[in-house]
Amino acid sequence: MRFRAIRRTAVGLILGMLPLLAVASCGEEPKKHFPGAFPGTHTDVSASQAFRDFGLEVPASAKVVGYYAWSEDDTYPMAAVLRMPCSALPGFVSGSGLRKASSREGAIAGAQVFARDHGWTDDDEDPRYLRDRDRPVGVVTHRTGTECKVYLHT
Repeated sequence: MRFRAIRRTAVGLILGMLPLLAVASCGEEPKKHFPGAFPGTHTDVSASQAFRDFGLEVPASAKVVGYYAWSEDDTYPMAAVLRMPCSALPGFVSGSGLRKASSREGAIAGAQVFARDHGWTDDDEDPRYLRDRDRPVGVVTHRTGTECKVYLHT
């Protein structure tokens, strides 16, 4: 009889704790939705704030296709897809402190994977850029006529 009472109590405690565990395991979703944020991502800052935090001088002519940034994480991950006139690309590269990079450099791999996941076709002719100092950033660009698609990844 005593064993049944203990078992019922244990089962009751477990069933009572399940909703609390489910809520705790999900983490806290940001309360505010930011325009341009990729659906389903933890994004807690605007795209312009993330670009400022990373020292990226994104031209006014650039349009954010999508992005995510999670400033509360110790590593502050950030990624974005931008469209801009190709004529604005040199100013973006120099103003953001980026240098030309080879597709074989290990530090560019994350940006290449992100770009592939967002439609880039892995063309070896497409320029790649890196910034190794401060907050490292990898960039892959793709030209279509006069417009360039820019993939940023930290």
